[in-house]
Amino acid sequence: MIPQNDPDTSDNAAGFTLVELMVVLLIIGLMASVVVFSFPTGSSDLEEDAQRFAARTAALRDNAILQSRPMAVQVTPSGYSFLERRKGSWSVIEDKPFVSTSWSSGVSAATGETGPMMISFESTGLPSEQAELVLQREDQSRRVLIAPMGDVKLAGSAP
Repeated sequence: MIPQNDPDTSDNAAGFTLVELMVVLLIIGLMASVVVFSFPTGSSDLEEDAQRFAARTAALRDNAILQSRPMAVQVTPSGYSFLERRKGSWSVIEDKPFVSTSWSSGVSAATGETGPMMISFESTGLPSEQAELVLQREDQSRRVLIAPMGDVKLAGSAP
């Protein structure tokens, strides 16, 4: 005969422990935060375009140094393309990550009345001149600065 007070033979109560419930709530909270942070904001296209352009331009500068060849970025109101100097003339680069790119919908570059803006980097990585590009979307703007020593930086909104 088996005693009824033996803990090995008694049925465990069905249900969740407090620790299990806390783990489930933590997982639900983390998933909810991922969803909230993934919602697009109105300025995300502008910010993404500015960051992408700055990163690619900095990579172009580094590439000019590594290949010991002048390279440039040409900016129009609708997009930008990368160029390299070969046999005395500029030719468009179409290799990743330097493919020609259009700005996102609603984003445009203020290039002024002179037409496309061209910023070239010598084989030493120095730009032809200090430059400032202003990207605009509705009432928002973001500046990309190219310093005299070739550093590419994002700055706040344009005045």
